[in-house]
Amino acid sequence: MGTVCSVLAASRRHMKVLFIQNNGIQESIGVANLSGILKANGHDADLLLVSHTPDLIGAIRKYDPGLIAFSALTGVHHSLEQLAARIKRDLNVPIIVGGPHPTYSPEMILNPAIDIICRGEGELAMLELADALQRDADITKIRNLQVKTRDGVVHKNDVRPAVPLDELPPPDRELYYKYPFLRDMPMKRFIASMGCPYPCTFCHEPVIRAMYRAETKSDYLRRKTVTRAVAEIKYIKDRFPLNHVHFSDDLFFIRNSYKWLEEFADVYPKEVGIPWNCNIRYDSVNQHAADLLEKAGCYGAAVGLESGNQQIREVVIRKRSKNEHIVEGARLLRDKGIKVLTTNMIGLPGETLDNAFETVELNMVLKSDYVRANTFLLFPGLPLVEYSRQNGYVDADFDIDKQIAESQEITLKTPYAREFRNIASLFWLMVKFPPSWIPFFKKLVKVPDNILFRIIGSFNMCQELLFYRVRPVPALRYFHNTVLMTGKSGLTMTMRTIPSVLRRKRKAPAETLGDKEIYEAGRGYF
Repeated sequence: MGTVCSVLAASRRHMKVLFIQNNGIQESIGVANLSGILKANGHDADLLLVSHTPDLIGAIRKYDPGLIAFSALTGVHHSLEQLAARIKRDLNVPIIVGGPHPTYSPEMILNPAIDIICRGEGELAMLELADALQRDADITKIRNLQVKTRDGVVHKNDVRPAVPLDELPPPDRELYYKYPFLRDMPMKRFIASMGCPYPCTFCHEPVIRAMYRAETKSDYLRRKTVTRAVAEIKYIKDRFPLNHVHFSDDLFFIRNSYKWLEEFADVYPKEVGIPWNCNIRYDSVNQHAADLLEKAGCYGAAVGLESGNQQIREVVIRKRSKNEHIVEGARLLRDKGIKVLTTNMIGLPGETLDNAFETVELNMVLKSDYVRANTFLLFPGLPLVEYSRQNGYVDADFDIDKQIAESQEITLKTPYAREFRNIASLFWLMVKFPPSWIPFFKKLVKVPDNILFRIIGSFNMCQELLFYRVRPVPALRYFHNTVLMTGKSGLTMTMRTIPSVLRRKRKAPAETLGDKEIYEAGRGYF
């Protein structure tokens, strides 16, 4: 076989796949799914957290894998590439990388340390790859994979149709539970569906849906049956600590489509009965949906507002929801006693200071229990990347991958960079006040970057713990085993996992668009 994987012995009776992850900041359900399908078909799989493995090369040699697998998020992919290069220097084991980054940036295959990438969902591709490597067979024609041969030729294959979720084996959650801080975390994540039907330009979901439609004529949007979703939760509940369930679906239900939620509201309280939260849209909540959420025992809902300016929301990011529908959805949730975490983005393309404070003001009106606000980041593959180029918010030759590698934060051309960072830090505190305070806050955010604002911003993490019902002891244990352990190992966390209280002062981006008045006039706001 002409691939780098010919180092494997044909006599291997089953494949041993080793998943390597920087840290335990996230128990990846995708990796658990891959391990689940491998083990269900006779292969072995294990996981190493680099932050908890002092002698990584020694641990890899001890396990003796036939394949090493990474899942790469944009923003931490450079750290994984460096780690792959380190492994390649010492071990001749094929390396595959899947996840969001190689899906949207398949040029990752050109990295010398990476032999294979997987685009899209990888369960069947990983099983087919393991079977082929076990037999020492050709792997260059496996769908979803791009495979690099010894001569540097990259074999590119189409994506296979999306698989109905109930047809996959249950995820192997125990893969992570060798680490007590993950096993004993009382809040655990589950997924009942894949995909989102909305066209928001700040999100990768429209991109992957388009990819599956173009290459497979299949619909990426799928849902597990209520029976299957509940069974996965019961399995964990019966074996491990669990007092809160978080559904990490992009959207737990869709507007005017409540049949699944009706069945779930009948079954979940009887079979599981643990408080839960999920991700929804405000404009999907009517009286019937609110009644069903209450009946099912919903504790909280994370709802993406993104921007309080309706023009930016509908035209720029294409999140088409009216302010009156947002306010009504928030009222219905509040009336049912459902805790709400509203998420927001500050510094969207073309946003002015007044626009950003429209977001602050609308959050004041919504009276959410908790809020989250981040400065906007661009990622490869997002429709907003091209929009930003066309409208001059980034240079025509803007290298998004280089920007991520150097700073892990991409600041669009804007005269309000300082104000936007300060708004993000103070956001959770400002929305506790009535709108009459906004003139004062507009002056406050013009203060130079300072440690006090960053300390205030760091306390926003407490809201997240309350929303997910994580108590102090497991929270501190989690913090120690993720943030502190990762810091000691010199690795990269996920993008903006925690606020950087001691961040270095960065150079301000060149204000090539002129002063603030010209900037706002050019956007049509004057």
